[in-house]
Amino acid sequence: MYPKTEAQAELLATAQRLAASFADTAALHDRDASFPFEHFEAMREAGYLAASVPAEFGGRGHGLTDVVLAQLALAKGDGSTALSVGMHLMVCGTEGDTRAWPETIRERIFREVVADGALVNNIAAEPEMGSPQGGGRPATTLTPDAPGRWRLSGRKTFSTLSPLLTWFITYASFEDGSGQVGRAAVRRSLPGIRIEETWDALGMRATGSHDVVFEDVPVTDADIVSRRAPGPGAGMPGSNAWFPFLIAASSLGVAEAARDYAVDFARHRRPTGAPAPIAKIPHVREEVGRMDASLLAARTLLLATAEDWEAHPEVRARLGAHVAAAKRLGANTAIEVVEIAMRLVGGVALQRSQPLERYFRDVRSGLVNPPIEARALETIAAAALDQEE
Repeated sequence: MYPKTEAQAELLATAQRLAASFADTAALHDRDASFPFEHFEAMREAGYLAASVPAEFGGRGHGLTDVVLAQLALAKGDGSTALSVGMHLMVCGTEGDTRAWPETIRERIFREVVADGALVNNIAAEPEMGSPQGGGRPATTLTPDAPGRWRLSGRKTFSTLSPLLTWFITYASFEDGSGQVGRAAVRRSLPGIRIEETWDALGMRATGSHDVVFEDVPVTDADIVSRRAPGPGAGMPGSNAWFPFLIAASSLGVAEAARDYAVDFARHRRPTGAPAPIAKIPHVREEVGRMDASLLAARTLLLATAEDWEAHPEVRARLGAHVAAAKRLGANTAIEVVEIAMRLVGGVALQRSQPLERYFRDVRSGLVNPPIEARALETIAAAALDQEE
């Protein structure tokens, strides 16, 4: 079914090559919760960091479908690396689609990604506010300092890629009497930015999702990305397919790695006295079939919806339920598949010297990344119940 184009084949081959090398160090970074700097250097050298930057800015110009396909492959080598670089690819891809930023900011950041391997991510979540999708007003503030100048102060959590980010697209409240919220493009080199290494999580331990503290960081009007009234979605980019799809791709890629491990185990595991490997046991065969059927359904929905989103921008407003369903199915299928793989393998699956226990932990991250289960189901229900027949 895939790849369908030469461009997809090229990017997929790059992701597969990178994944094979990342698999060698994924367990070490997971155990230490250390950031895989060498993985990002390899991706920079391969041009992978510029995959979703439009060609007009010197990038590789890959759309959503190409990147989803590549991310599925990359996550088979290291889920943490796929999830974290997915945030960067999402920001570049979303902006390439929507052109929502001021032209000067877009030009500057995209050119730096291509020339220098710069990394960018949306920094929005906070200890009290949680996800910006809820519509809360951020405690991080932009306070007037002089005409056209501001001071940025606050704390952000779940700041994926923080050890290596070049640009923090930071969600904050304007304290100028307007009541507005918005985002500012904040360069890492500015004074007053501090990373507190707080990320010590169950899974996806190597994403560097630490706290970022801003203390009177100087920002100018030229750095303001957007301003608007607060409310649901105010802190999120305008095009919402990239984020949930790359989350789903990282989860499903990890699940495919678990499936491959279990299948290889079943083919070669032959208990003492058994006439054949356990792959000949009917129950084992049934469970492998269950894994593959579930993965096929989730991959197909994810890639088919990505194709629709990319090829038919005029109907994106009506694809919200499809996007929510694809992300939800991807996250839930990943958990289902890894749990089946662990049951098939048995006690070996619990050993930290083997990757299944890491896969088991990593796929849980899909549950807490938006849209979470409740919001996904509400989006799907609203498409059915709240529109005219």
